[in-house]
Amino acid sequence: MKQNRSLAISSKIQECKMGNIIGLLENEFPSSILEYKNEGVKTRGRVFTRNNTLLTMVLTSAQQDKTLKNSVDLYYIIHQKHKGQALELLEQSIQTQKDEDSISSVKKVGRPKKYTLQLPKSLEKDISLNTAAYSKARDRVPIELIDELLKKSRIEQAENNYTHWNGYRVFLGDGTYVQMQDTKSIREKYEVKHNGVASEGYPQGLLEVIIERGTGQLYNFKLSNRHTSELSLFYDMLDDMPQKSLLLLDDLYNCYEIISKCKRIGVDIVVPAKRERNYTLVEKLGDGDEIISINTPKNRSKWININEKPGKIILRRIVCKSPEGEDYVLFTSILDRRITKEDIQLLYLTRWDIEVGIREVKTIMDINVLRSKTPEMVLKELTISLATYNLIRKVIYASIKDLPFSPKEDFIYQYYTNNQGLLIDKKGRVYNRWSSGRRRNETVDIKTNASA
Repeated sequence: MKQNRSLAISSKIQECKMGNIIGLLENEFPSSILEYKNEGVKTRGRVFTRNNTLLTMVLTSAQQDKTLKNSVDLYYIIHQKHKGQALELLEQSIQTQKDEDSISSVKKVGRPKKYTLQLPKSLEKDISLNTAAYSKARDRVPIELIDELLKKSRIEQAENNYTHWNGYRVFLGDGTYVQMQDTKSIREKYEVKHNGVASEGYPQGLLEVIIERGTGQLYNFKLSNRHTSELSLFYDMLDDMPQKSLLLLDDLYNCYEIISKCKRIGVDIVVPAKRERNYTLVEKLGDGDEIISINTPKNRSKWININEKPGKIILRRIVCKSPEGEDYVLFTSILDRRITKEDIQLLYLTRWDIEVGIREVKTIMDINVLRSKTPEMVLKELTISLATYNLIRKVIYASIKDLPFSPKEDFIYQYYTNNQGLLIDKKGRVYNRWSSGRRRNETVDIKTNASA
């Protein structure tokens, strides 16, 4: 009997419909990161522990209601759950002691032994509905711990052929913008200017991301103000790329400094030509397929403090034809003759995944406009949201990896459509299920939204 793939996936995420997103994300939450210690800071048995605070921040980022009040409500649920688990363990421990004492042949003098439940101070206290304590607890969570959460949220060694191509691990990179609150501290760092004059609009940040093809997870990101070069952010992000990586980028990244660094650190790249580049033909492999060398440009990039060392770079130049019938050129550092130019062209066509992926992350995690009111909390909010997105991707990956066929459509918007009132279409756009849309003359069935 052939397994029904849609039914199999639905059964895996059915729990979420009843609000069990808390349980699912808590199961994926990497508790090992809590071994991080901040020297000189005493916890003093606080009710708002670092563990529960970080978990609450994760759960809040997955909710439509991101208010502090809702966060405290979530914290109360987590606190009560952990309190119940601690009580259950203590009761089991006391029962074990009683059983051991009852079978012991040695009689002890004095008063009978008392078996008392002693909860940790952080669990003995009740949760206040005042949001001030939770707000301060968020401020105490170090950004280094949140960064570690993002790293631990990644899927390691994904068993998915789409993540790999001819032995390479494929990544996609691009940039976008996010809007922020108009506070004094945020405006100082993220103010938008036109010709050196401050804009009256809201502050905005430049978000540069690298996403892994196949898993859809965010591998790395950097945030800066809008007047920072995308290339400078991306240049720094290259240091964290794993060996045997392959980057698919748009023509903005077709510059000497980026290509040179990729070659130097052992990361391959495929980029289209944004203009005709001077080169020297080294070898002709076939029609529209050449090995070339490029020289260091005379005018070096100004966005980098120290330029790459000058010299010749050997690349492969491929002339391709778009689906519309227009010619375009790809440059790549892949020189393996066994990989055909058609394979490289077909690979590059998947670069569009990053456009959908970025929109998907921003829309589903609701980070088009960040809520925090200080630069420090902006970075925490963004990192938590991206880590949570990765954890949700983990849940989805775990639910489909054992199916006998590879998934072709994207399940992240299905996951959230099942769990929230927020509805996402395949292009990442938000819509309302019950919206009547344009006025119609004929009768419409409100259940199916179809003409009667």
